[in-house]
Amino acid sequence: MGILHILVAGLLVAGAGHIVWRTMQEPPPPFIDPNPWWGPGERQKEDTTVRPFKIDVSKADLDDLKARLALPLRLTPALKDANFTYGFTDTTLDAVVKYWRTKYDWKKREERLNSYPHFKTQIEGLDIHFLRAAAKAGPGVTVVPLLMVHGWPGSVVEFYNILPLLTTPQEGSGVAFEVICPSIPGYAFSQASAKQGLGDLQTAQIFLKLMKRLGYEKFFVQGGDWGSLIVTDMATLYPENVLGIHINMALISTTGRMLKAILGSVLPAGLVVDAKDQHKVYPMWEKTSMFLRETGYLHIQSTKPDTIGAAVNQLPVSLAVYILEKFSTWTHKENPHLPDGGLLQPDFPIPLDQILDNICVYWFTGSITSSMRFYAEYFGKVLTRTIDNIPVRVPTGIGAFPQELGVDPKNFLAHKFYDIVTYRDHPAGGHFAAMERPHLLASDIHTFVKAVRQRQIH
Repeated sequence: MGILHILVAGLLVAGAGHIVWRTMQEPPPPFIDPNPWWGPGERQKEDTTVRPFKIDVSKADLDDLKARLALPLRLTPALKDANFTYGFTDTTLDAVVKYWRTKYDWKKREERLNSYPHFKTQIEGLDIHFLRAAAKAGPGVTVVPLLMVHGWPGSVVEFYNILPLLTTPQEGSGVAFEVICPSIPGYAFSQASAKQGLGDLQTAQIFLKLMKRLGYEKFFVQGGDWGSLIVTDMATLYPENVLGIHINMALISTTGRMLKAILGSVLPAGLVVDAKDQHKVYPMWEKTSMFLRETGYLHIQSTKPDTIGAAVNQLPVSLAVYILEKFSTWTHKENPHLPDGGLLQPDFPIPLDQILDNICVYWFTGSITSSMRFYAEYFGKVLTRTIDNIPVRVPTGIGAFPQELGVDPKNFLAHKFYDIVTYRDHPAGGHFAAMERPHLLASDIHTFVKAVRQRQIH
């Protein structure tokens, strides 16, 4: 180690020690109003019934979609050899819209979406939507309740590929899951808040109330994207109800994690981060550049969600461009260098019909703007958040997918998750793991829950 490394490391360690000393006290849990009213107007008597719900788009809405899709496209020729590095290309948009107009059949897709029973129930003044996938139990099989939470720009549509693999016992697991998949408030079929302030913490409380209303006092939780944050909040705040947490977007922002990342950037490889995990964090500038490139949407949605929401909510083509670009770049980091962003390639991991299902759900419910407000509620308070430094002490499973926007090493995650039972590096897959690699994610969840249950037995 050179003398410069030693001096820099010494200064960083001294500074880090001071910061750690000042933050050693675990912060108190944040206050969450236990009984707010997010619906319009004044508080009313809450309807606690659980009502069946069926996705049934009217002919008028379908005709309106077809009319808007039939409008001539105003295409801007792409720059030579730019591919998707500047964003969506004209030729790809033309191909997608032609497919949407001529081959995509919503009513047929609607049958798939209704293959699981859907419900709504009022919680804190909002109609909360969820689907319920029943476990296929048999001899020697234990039925385990599992709450799965989606993210943005996803919906419960994300889970249709994985649900059959969760509700059915996998080899050696001895478990079948009773899966509850709610829509985040303001997303798809869940009513949007009429008031400011409904973010991840408030959603965690709503989903806890949902599970209790369905008769589940103790259950496992799983999520990616916003879902990973919401279920992490649940595990942090309600450990007496959460049997275990599994996430597939493994990023944290604790003080300890930040200090480790800085130290690892100046110390020799392998001292702070295992050599096999160096690529997950470093080179730091390269990772930061990629993050900045891919998160322009985040800044817009965190500051003026109603402006961009109003724009993309006018035309289905505009909505599709905005969402499809995320499915391109978030499934593989090299996709921006392909002429079609990978979307039209035969080996793209998610069929176009399934992505259009998700887009149509946003379109028919008119929920894109309210879904974007979730960013403003979170990032508007991010500097005052204390919950990130409150540890999760319930058993934790991590699914690390190589094409995810970011994945933290296990020893970074240990600053938030104090009982990591499984941490699996998967050979393929990105942000939409449940859609892209359902077998890998399902196997990971089964393995994690089996390990937790075996510990409890012994």
